[in-house]
This record gives sequence, C-alpha cells and structure tokens, in this order.
Amino acid sequence: MNTNALLHDGADRVIASDRFDRVFWKRLWRLVRPYWSSERRPRAFALITAMTVLSLAAVGMQAVFSYVSRDLMNALQAKDSARFYHLLTLFVVWIVVFVPIAAVYPYLTRLLAIDWREWTTETFVRKMLRHNSLYHIMRDHTVDNPDQRISEDVNSFTGGALNYSMTVLQAIVTAMTFFGILWAISRSLALSLIGYALAGTWLAIVIGRRLVVINFNQQRFEADYRFALVHARDNAEAIALYDGERDEAAQLQRRFARVVSNFKLLLLWQRHLTLYTAAFDNAAGLVPYFVLAAAYFSGHFQLGEFTQAAYAFSVLQGSLSLVVDQFQALTEYASVVNRLAVFDEACENAAGDQSRGDRQIELVEGGAQVSLEEVTLMTPDWSRALQQHVSFSLGQSDRILLSGPTGAGKTSLMRAIAGLWSFGSGRILRPSREEIMFMPQKPYLILGSLRQQMQYPHAGEVSSETLMEVLREVDLAYLPEQFAGLDAEVHWADVLSGGEQQRLAFARLLLNRPRFAILDEATSALDGDSEERLYTRLAREPIAFISIGHRASLHKFHNEVIELPLVLEPASELSDAPTTTA
Repeated sequence: MNTNALLHDGADRVIASDRFDRVFWKRLWRLVRPYWSSERRPRAFALITAMTVLSLAAVGMQAVFSYVSRDLMNALQAKDSARFYHLLTLFVVWIVVFVPIAAVYPYLTRLLAIDWREWTTETFVRKMLRHNSLYHIMRDHTVDNPDQRISEDVNSFTGGALNYSMTVLQAIVTAMTFFGILWAISRSLALSLIGYALAGTWLAIVIGRRLVVINFNQQRFEADYRFALVHARDNAEAIALYDGERDEAAQLQRRFARVVSNFKLLLLWQRHLTLYTAAFDNAAGLVPYFVLAAAYFSGHFQLGEFTQAAYAFSVLQGSLSLVVDQFQALTEYASVVNRLAVFDEACENAAGDQSRGDRQIELVEGGAQVSLEEVTLMTPDWSRALQQHVSFSLGQSDRILLSGPTGAGKTSLMRAIAGLWSFGSGRILRPSREEIMFMPQKPYLILGSLRQQMQYPHAGEVSSETLMEVLREVDLAYLPEQFAGLDAEVHWADVLSGGEQQRLAFARLLLNRPRFAILDEATSALDGDSEERLYTRLAREPIAFISIGHRASLHKFHNEVIELPLVLEPASELSDAPTTTA
C-alpha cells in the first residue's frame, strides 16, 4: 500500500496525510492561535512563563550536576575523602532544590492545559451550534463523530501541544548547553553525535510516518463502533420488536472488524518503529565508549571527565533524538490535529453556508409575517424538484394547513422556512427566530428537568403555578407527581410515550408564546379527542400558525388549506402552482 496515501472527505479535501507538511503546520497554527490571542492570554502567558523558567532551571541544574558528578568521580579515583564528602553534600542540596521543581512544573502544565481545554471546548461547542452548523455537518456527512472530537480530541490536542512545545524548548536548551560541555571535552564525540542523531531522525521518519494515517483511521473506526453501540442502546426496544438482534449483532461485528483490522496494522508498524528506536537508543550508549576509550587508556582523560562525557552524550543524544523517541506519539498527535482541524473547517464552512453555490433560496429575517415567494424546493443532489413556485403568506391572524401526499416536500418546506433547507430558489421572508417556533413530529427533549423542558428555549423563568396550569391544559398534570416534581431530571425521551412527548411540546409552545409557529405532524401520535383539545387551546392564543398534516379533522382549526401535489416530472416541465382552498 502506498505510504503517501491520503484520506478524503465528501468534498474531496485532504483530511489526513502521512507527512508533517505545510498543511499540517497550517492546521496546527489555526488551532493554537485563537486561545493565545483570546481574553485569557494574560493568564496563559503567566503560566507558560513560569513553566519556561522552571524548565530552564531544570536544564541548568542538569549541567551543574554533570560537573558535580565529574568531580565526585575524580575524588573517588584520587581517594580524596574530604572533597568526596563535600561534593556529596552538594549532591544532596541539588536533589533538595530539584524536588520542588519536579512537583510544581507538572502542576502548572496541567493547570494551563485544563484552562486551554475549557476555552477550546467552549469555542468548538459554539461553532458547532452556531448557524445550525451541526445540522449541516450531520446532513452532509462532512465529518464523523463530532462528539468524540470535542470530548476527546480537544483534550489530547491541548495537553499534547503544551507537552511537545515545552519538550522541544527544553530539548533545544539542553542540546545547546550539553553540546558546549561535550565540545569542550571531545570535539570528535560531539560531531559523531550530530551525525548519529540526524541519520537516526531521518530513518525514524521514513519508517514511522505511515502511522499518521493509521492512527487517524483507528480513531475514526473506534468512534464509529462506539456510535453504533450507543445507537443500539438507544433503540433497544425497536430492535427487540423487529427481532433484529442477529442483524444488529452482524452490523456491530462488521464495525468492530474494522477496528481490529486497523489495530493489527497499527501494531505491525508500531513494532517496526519500536525495533528501530530500541536499537537506536541502545546503540547510542556505546558511542562515547568507542570514541573516548583509547584516549582514556592513554591518560588523556580522568575517570570523572570520561563519565561526564558519557553523561553529556546521553543527555544530548536524548535531546537530538526527540523525534526518534517520540515519533509514535507524534503520529497519534498529528491525527488528533487533523481531526480537529477538519471539524473546525467543517463548522466554518457550514456557518458560511449563505455564500455557497448550492444555497439559492433567499431567506430574509425581520418581517412582520411569514411569506413564501415563488419558492422551488430541490432534493440535495438537485436531481428532482419537490415543489415549484410555492407562494403564500401567513399573517398575524392566519392559520394555514399544508396537506398533500407523502413525499410532496411538506417537511422540507418547514426546513426551508427555518433556514435549514437551501436547495432550490425563491424568497422566504420571516420574523426573527425568537418570534417563530418550529415543532417537528418527534419533539426534541433536552437533558434536564421537567421545568426546563417546558421553558425551552426562550420562555425564561416561569412560576411553578403557571407550569402546573399549562400541564393541566395539555393533560399532563400527573407528570410532576409521577416523577418527583418539576425539578426531577430523567431521560424524558425514554420515559414518555410519543403522545406524551407531543403534548409536552404543546405545553412548551403555550409557555413560549411566539408570534408564529410551524407544526409538522405535531399531533400524529394523539387520538382525535386529544388533538381537538390541544388545537382548541392553541386557537385561544394570539399565535399564527402553519400545520402540516393529513387528517381531515384538522381542517376546522385553519382558515386556509394548501394542497401540495406530489411532483414526479422533471423540474423543467413543472408549471402548476399548489392549489388553495378556504
């Protein structure tokens, strides 16, 4: 398989490669820059400055230790007990000073990492939910598992960025310091080390770069499998009713097979890289002995200088071989950067959807009514028209029923009014989102209490008496008693039936009291009597609404009925506008 293979998303953009190339560094900078230029910059720079000082202090202490160790060995060789014990005391002092640094440095690192993670997570959540970006991402399958990218990849990114940046800084300072020490002892050993480290780094990149793509795939397959497990858990009853256990198990097995197959490939290439790095590191320890042994035996070096040279070589080799030793972890980090960068790009693209070529339905906010002007709805692949030349207006006292056969695009029309369906042409005028409320057939139930469910999304704080009165009006007065009060938190989508969920959505509508409402099969799970009670109660509110439904019983609650035909002809041959009856 080609090690330069690339992964692509649906738009054929490169999302992962096996190279630390210009694309990778641009993506890394795109992710790093916002936090360090945000309002938290003063605190972040204070912490990173303290970390840098401690890191440089640790390097300086290492250098001092090399000289103390050298003199200690020379005193041993000369049998100078007084000097030996004096130096031993210095050794103890060095340890006492180093211990606080070793404890405080990781504390500051984690403190900065959690602050960075908090800010980045909040930023990604806002981007994901702004301008319906999450809806567009999931609809277009732009990226997979956005939840994992926020919950796991952000944590790995921020912690890794701090770890690698400080490690590189420390490696550079250590290399400069100990190269000077080594150069003063043996220039030939210093030059040998440079050549050894450069050759080793190049070979590590050649051998291990394949791991970037493999790690990217591993995270993707693991997330897909985890999503399938959650999907099975959330639909356990439906699977049991369909007797679909065998098919569900086969699907889970197929997804897990991809996890196992890719993981075996990952293990194979990790083995290749580990074999090389182990050989490289162990061989490095022998280099100073080969280079300096002859000079030591000929009397050019004392034992302390010899051991100092070996120690300096070891420390310097570790700094120069950073890429070799960390390459496996770096490949995992590169996949994290790629996944987050692609997600960030997808959010930005979705937020800027108004400027995309496929967004042709003009949506204008701020009007005093909901008005559609010559609106044509197309399928996302633009192969078929769902409706053409739809025009009608919903004024302040209007109540319109949209009816028609399945597949006529009724729900797509609601999405177009909401700004979620942009495929087509024409113009839609509507009030701001705070003044219009959409009620899909399956209500959205938030994670929270019954009180929060009813007040969602704009009702604000409402008294318990008002909430109970509204619950009585929608025949749900028993819920607080059944679930331990208005503030009890349960997974409402699991404990409420479809009819109860739709009645709760009506309670939410009555509390929020928008100027306009769009109801898409909002009573489909209710019996006729319950439907009539809810619509009768809604009719007493100063809310203009559009209902989408099939039942003839709905006609009496509306002053206008629009029958949308089922479009089967190619769009170019369509000319009929929808019929309207009073």
